[in-house]
Amino acid sequence: MNTLSLILVSCLLTAIGQIAFKWGMQGFADVQVSGGGLPRLLWNIFTTPSIVIGFAAFGLGAVLWLFALAKAELSYAVPLASITYVLVLIAGVVLFKEPLTFTKIAGTSLVAAGVVLVSMK
Repeated sequence: MNTLSLILVSCLLTAIGQIAFKWGMQGFADVQVSGGGLPRLLWNIFTTPSIVIGFAAFGLGAVLWLFALAKAELSYAVPLASITYVLVLIAGVVLFKEPLTFTKIAGTSLVAAGVVLVSMK
C-alpha cells in the first residue's frame, strides 16, 4: 500500500472509530456518575459493542498510521490526517442529524483546502 493510501485509510478508520464511539455513548448521555458507581459505568461503556468496534477501528487506524509515518514526512502526513474532520462532519450531519452551520462548512472547507495543498507536495 502506498503512503497516501495508508494515510487515507488510517483517517477513514479513525473517523469510523469516532462515529462508533458517538453511537455507543448515546445511551449514556443522561447518566449521572456517582463515586461508587463509576466502575460499573465504565464496565457498561467498555462492553458496549459499538465502543468495542470504535476501539478496534482506532487501533487498526493507529497501526496503519505508524506504517505511514515510517514512509512519509511528518509535515506531509499530519496535515493530511485532518481529512478526518471532513469525514466526521459529514457523518455527524448524515448519521446523527447534527446541524450543518455556515461556520462548520467554512471551517471544514478551509481544512479540506489545506489538505489539497499539502497533498500536492
